[in-house]
Amino acid sequence: MLGERLAAALGAARDGAAGIESFAHLLGSRRVGPRGVALALPEVCEGCAALVAALDSLSAAVRDGFVATDDPAAADAACAVLEHAGVDVARLTDELSRAAAGAPAGRGPGRGRGERAGAERGIDARQRLALEASVRRTARALSGALRLSELVIATLELRPTPLDLIDVLRNWSAAAVEGRPVVGISVASSDGRANEVDGDVRAVSGLMELAVGMVSAAGVASPHLAVSRLPDGRSTVRIAERGPREGAPAVALDVVLRDGGERAAAVARVVARRAGVDLVEGPGGRVVTMTF
Repeated sequence: MLGERLAAALGAARDGAAGIESFAHLLGSRRVGPRGVALALPEVCEGCAALVAALDSLSAAVRDGFVATDDPAAADAACAVLEHAGVDVARLTDELSRAAAGAPAGRGPGRGRGERAGAERGIDARQRLALEASVRRTARALSGALRLSELVIATLELRPTPLDLIDVLRNWSAAAVEGRPVVGISVASSDGRANEVDGDVRAVSGLMELAVGMVSAAGVASPHLAVSRLPDGRSTVRIAERGPREGAPAVALDVVLRDGGERAAAVARVVARRAGVDLVEGPGGRVVTMTF
């Protein structure tokens, strides 16, 4: 079980992220008028400020959680993601505060009378659309950051079980995420036994998602996953652009594309190392090979 402090910090961060998601839906609802949005702004601002503190607490708890493992690199990878998310939320907090106060972009946040006056006036349609875009952008970034940090945290208590890689991919394709791009992938397996691996489902699923994101970020439009079995019995997944001589794929899926930037790649390397998966990145990042 996760430590009490780490579990509590993670729960607080999730609650704060859910609050931002809820406000994004409120902004997008045409049943809520301008005055209703303006009245909600002060409370959302307070929630964002609390979320910045929650992300800081989560980073500290992650570092403490990895002390016993003597693996500071793992904590560094998770904390880098959380720190970047905290900057995004702090920026959004400032933007929401200005909107709540009815102040122009060049002025400080302001509270009190300005907020009440802003609530009475409401916000115009143009300001609302800009605010909705900013809130949704932050919500997506925060969702990705928590997803990445949770993958690292999961390696504190890995629970290996028999898995079928195709089933793992199918479950991923069924998990739609609002605002996330979708990419088509193809999967070919030279040996049905190659699909069978032992591993923690959170780590294996997360690594597959991150690897696809990494090659997509490098310019591969439709990643192809070739699954094969090595003479020593291990399974290898090669993710790259599909070659002209490769046979017809056994499975074609549309999957949610996750982050593929350097912070995500750093998380993938840490998770793979801690889960006992050999992860090798090819030149230019257009090929990723994982051996289970």
